[in-house]
Amino acid sequence: MQKQKNIQMPFEFVTEVLRLVWSLDEYDLDSDTADLRKSIESQIKAKLDAMIRREAYMKYKDASLGTEERENYRRRYLEMAGIHKDWISDKEIEH
Repeated sequence: MQKQKNIQMPFEFVTEVLRLVWSLDEYDLDSDTADLRKSIESQIKAKLDAMIRREAYMKYKDASLGTEERENYRRRYLEMAGIHKDWISDKEIEH
């Protein structure tokens, strides 16, 4: 199976496509078009969620070591990443 290729596009374009997809939900679409609408919506939401997680991770990594700010960002990122609470240490392990 060939690896899927990705392209870059402006954020505004992606958000406008998402708005269009949401507006199509108000129409009585045939099943193929409705499935396509759902697929596009799902893929855009997944991408936006990944961007938000990446931003949270960058805030965590940019914060000063050992600070409460960094710990808060770390916990927020781990929660967004779906890490189970039993697998999260009370404090960041520093090497």
